[in-house]
Amino acid sequence: MITIGLDYSHNNILTLEASSYADFTQFLFTSGFKLGKVEAGFDLLTNFEKYDAIILSTPKNINLKPNEIENLENYVKNGGSLLIFSSSGGDYTNKTNLNELTQRFGFKFESDEVNDSMNYVFLQKRPILTKLKPHFITEQVRKIVFSSSCSTKTIDFVEDEKNIKIEELIELGLNGWRKKYDGEKWIEEDSPKIPLMVIVEYYKGKVVAFGNSSIFSSLGQEYGFTAFDNDILIANIIRWLVMDVESKGKVITIELNLDLFYWGKDIIKKDNWGGFSDLINVSLKSFKDNYKEIIDKIKTIQKEKLAKRKDYEEARLKEEISEEKILEKIPEPVRKREDLEDIMSAIEEITGEKYELSINFEEEEMSLPSGLTYTNDNIIEFEKGYPKKAIWHGKATKTFIEWLKKKYEDSS
Repeated sequence: MITIGLDYSHNNILTLEASSYADFTQFLFTSGFKLGKVEAGFDLLTNFEKYDAIILSTPKNINLKPNEIENLENYVKNGGSLLIFSSSGGDYTNKTNLNELTQRFGFKFESDEVNDSMNYVFLQKRPILTKLKPHFITEQVRKIVFSSSCSTKTIDFVEDEKNIKIEELIELGLNGWRKKYDGEKWIEEDSPKIPLMVIVEYYKGKVVAFGNSSIFSSLGQEYGFTAFDNDILIANIIRWLVMDVESKGKVITIELNLDLFYWGKDIIKKDNWGGFSDLINVSLKSFKDNYKEIIDKIKTIQKEKLAKRKDYEEARLKEEISEEKILEKIPEPVRKREDLEDIMSAIEEITGEKYELSINFEEEEMSLPSGLTYTNDNIIEFEKGYPKKAIWHGKATKTFIEWLKKKYEDSS
């Protein structure tokens, strides 16, 4: 079983009993790790070398002793893993000497507090971070928030560099600035893209360090353990430290179609896949093995789509030409049988249907006999019972006049 030891000997911020870190503690227990407390300090390597990883949370108002620093370095050199985190102001504010240890691994915590003037949660000292270097630790991590955090700084010269590999995984955004203690006073300065998290492969061991203790908190859902992807980041860090994780290939960040993302998420849960990496790798392997067949099919579908679009455009063009043809046929005003026949012929070309005239042009010029009148009700009544028009070009048709005469005679 993997064992993790938490430092209890330097007035540390993080303890298992603290309710303010309940979510993180619950994560450790449910992940199956065996937890222990390092209460006797690091004076003797035998007191803590049994642990696969040590969590050294921010000491308060107390220093690590020189022999403790020596032992912790040897612990990592021999294959142990160390998670170190500080908080706002670094060693200066917390009145400790973590940097005397971290400089052995090639970095230090700055005496500052980072801010972002554009991307933050409620307060500028809670910057939202999206500048993440591809790595196992940042896999499936898109957005995190660091609250009241100090920055880190990689040391330019590190002894025995061939046995030390250091990477800066997370950076402050382009709108970053910080409050920094310059040795005499606090000053404000722009600080875009400064590193906030470093990882170190030191001889046989590993170190992860960042300046943010609030990320473990259960008190603030907007900046603590459950905010954004903070919990995924911490889970990945712990697993990278305690497990024999090797990247089999290059880790990349990809943009997934939203429908594919939710489909993949359901499949992973339903069929117990290891994660998106496994699903994507299997998909790419299948694509690789059947590349020519898949590409040929895609090309066929594309050709069919292009052919359909071409047919549609040709039909649309023909329709536009026919419409213009119809408009050209309409005289001002329409009075001739030939005009209407030309219009109907053009319409038939579009619809494919046959049309016939329902108007008797010979009835068009009839005049109403003297003494015979009609109302709008007469027109409505007539057109309900006959398939012909009562009025054509403002004049009563022959059939309508005959209908009026008969109606007049019947009422006499």
